[in-house]
Amino acid sequence: MVGIIAISHGSYAKALINSVEMIYGKQEKIRTICLEVDKSIESLKDKIDRTIEELNVDEVLMLVDILGGTPYNAACLFMDRKNVNIITGMNMPMILEIIPYMVQDLEKISSLAEHFGQNGVINIRQRYNDIQK
Repeated sequence: MVGIIAISHGSYAKALINSVEMIYGKQEKIRTICLEVDKSIESLKDKIDRTIEELNVDEVLMLVDILGGTPYNAACLFMDRKNVNIITGMNMPMILEIIPYMVQDLEKISSLAEHFGQNGVINIRQRYNDIQK
């Protein structure tokens, strides 16, 4: 079982997972961490470490809001662990689609998260124009 930690600036991660749970119900192996104003990367690292322990799973996928931000940088401090991976650009389609695969291994769910996250971004006008041709 892969546990998921959604990490973001502000309350984005919490709101996103709350929305996901409106569709899928409560998710016992998904946690959120929200970076508050004036909090250090060290305090965020400590929260991530505690959350990994609380999840009590074999592998952890960390989903972060943006590449290069403080949540990303704090998550990267755990990349020396073989049972941890990070995917940036988390979005609702990504999370909705990977929940059924949490029983798979980290490599599989990471690949799916990247795929579904990208496929969840659609230019509707372009798609409509392509269909009309």
